[in-house]
Amino acid sequence: MAWILTASAAFGVGGAFMKTSEGFARLVPGLVALACFLVGAVLLTMAVRAEGLSTAYTIGLGVEAVVSVGLGRYLYGEHLHAPQAVGVGLIVVGVLAIRAG
Repeated sequence: MAWILTASAAFGVGGAFMKTSEGFARLVPGLVALACFLVGAVLLTMAVRAEGLSTAYTIGLGVEAVVSVGLGRYLYGEHLHAPQAVGVGLIVVGVLAIRAG
């Protein structure tokens, strides 16, 4: 599970740097985003080896989504509307259900 969480964090941070790169118009944040995505892919590959594709990849995507929402909220002041918050809650429930299975 540690591989999945670390990969999800790397992908989430990469997404934050994508925003900072302004569509890759700024080179350094764009390169950091690419590096984060590469690290995330390697870590998720390790997770798939340990957990299996359907579990690792699905949990990884869900956790990455929640991490991205959190980073958007706290780094960029993005707000969630009620339906979006419900959606994030459903993602969390789904990740927990997959992990329990």
